[in-house]
Amino acid sequence: MELLNEAPAQIWRLLIPASHWMFPDEVPEDELIFHYRDHIYFVNNDGSVLSMPKPACYDLLDLGTLLEYLATSDETIDFDDEGQFDYGFVLKQMGYIVPVKQKTKKANYQIHIINTALPKAHANRYELKNVHFGFALYHALMRCHELNAKTDWEYEHEVKRIEKVESNSSGKVQLNL
Repeated sequence: MELLNEAPAQIWRLLIPASHWMFPDEVPEDELIFHYRDHIYFVNNDGSVLSMPKPACYDLLDLGTLLEYLATSDETIDFDDEGQFDYGFVLKQMGYIVPVKQKTKKANYQIHIINTALPKAHANRYELKNVHFGFALYHALMRCHELNAKTDWEYEHEVKRIEKVESNSSGKVQLNL
């Protein structure tokens, strides 16, 4: 799956189970609102993320009231304003745990990560064996966060692609493109 040009909201949808999405019929496709643990997260079309504590009876609120809470809350976090621009920061703040009970089968995945500041630089590639796609995506996003930290945030690493890999009977690996 090619991810480099995917909308940030779509990448979040690949991570967050649909049961956590809020107002899916009212929010534009390039945005996402979801709840996780004790917070509600707002993913904007530019990839910026805001969070706020879940209000009491959050599941009874309409979209307008929820957005009003967001605008007036003293506890809103704007991750961009905090200088936290990659998925890893938000995932850590969330205390995100990849769901383990998934309907999809486990597979081997090859991860391709690139440095968007130096696109001709050597790509970082590795393989994860016998995992769900959601875990492969989570691992890749956290690896990008780690690489960004190692460069003291001077470079921006992003997941370019996650490819399902199958072994044939001879033990050789084939990429499914």
